[in-house]
Parts: sequence; structure tokens; C-alpha cells
Amino acid sequence: MTTQNQGTRTIYLLLTRSETYFSRLIHHFTDGEYTHASLGLEGPQGPFYSFARKNPRMALPAGLIQERADSGFFSLHPHIPCCLYALTVSEDTYRFLCRKLRMMYAHREQYHYNLLGALACFFRLPLARRRHKFCSEFVAELLYESGAAELGKDPALTRPMDFCRLKTLQPIHQGEVGALAESVA
Repeated sequence: MTTQNQGTRTIYLLLTRSETYFSRLIHHFTDGEYTHASLGLEGPQGPFYSFARKNPRMALPAGLIQERADSGFFSLHPHIPCCLYALTVSEDTYRFLCRKLRMMYAHREQYHYNLLGALACFFRLPLARRRHKFCSEFVAELLYESGAAELGKDPALTRPMDFCRLKTLQPIHQGEVGALAESVA
């Protein structure tokens, strides 16, 4: 939890690209440098929230998870490329995000990965489903609902690389996810 000025906070977006089959497929068809997005409120060491695999060693089941750069899936794959961005938000926006994430995570078993939505996004067809999200849809929806940022498109059409176009994001680490902790310490 980083405080900048009185009344502002910093939140973090972590973009990554693993070598899983699904990530390689996304990378192949979108040519995006990053294929996964997650949102963190407590600093670069995490946790970050996203929709992804629940077990680091198996693709399914998938849903709402907490992930950290130094444990779980990322600890098994420390060499995957990542970019960590910081975004300054108001205290009210920060509190909204805290409440929303706390509520969602408390009911995480009710949330599922929106595989159909991710495939529809590739064809530029929004397919929002109740309690189903894919990673970038989830992050975009939270940023929009909180007033932190708007991408100018439906969250169900948001790809991880779309976040790189936000002028309000400040890159603070680009490199391997395993080097993230040392880089921002």
C-alpha cells in the first residue's frame, strides 16, 4: 500500500506472458507482448488478483485467484517476461477497489474463467457472462467501475496489451517476473 500525496494511493497492473499452451496461442494470434493481466493493491510484492489457473501445475480449473511474483505459478516460471505498471488513484477509488476485491475473493468459488469470452474477444465480439471473467476483462472492469481508468472499449473486448496504451500508467519494472522483487525493492 503505497501512499503518494495526501488523498492518493498507488495500485499496480502486472502484465506477463508465460509459455503455457493457452498463452502461446494468444500470443500467436494477437502478437501481443503480454497475454495475462492482474491487478494489485498492496505493492509490487503482491498479492495480485486475476482470473487464471487455480493450480500452478494444471490449466483447469481456473477462476479468481491471488498470485504473487515470488510464489505459485510465477515461482515455477521465473523467466517469463513481465511489465509492472503503477497507477495513481484517489483514496475513494482505492477503497472501492479494496472492498470490491475483498468481496469477490471471499466468494471466489462462485467465479469462473470466461473461456468463451476470451475466444469471443479474439473475434472482437463482447461476451460478458455473469460471474465469468478472463484476466484482462476482469482488470478493465475493475478499473472502469472504480473510475481509476477507462480504456474506451467494452471490458469484454480488452486484451492485456490494451493496458500499455493507458497514458496514466507508469512502468516501474520490465524484465523477468523472477527479478521483480529485486528490481523494485
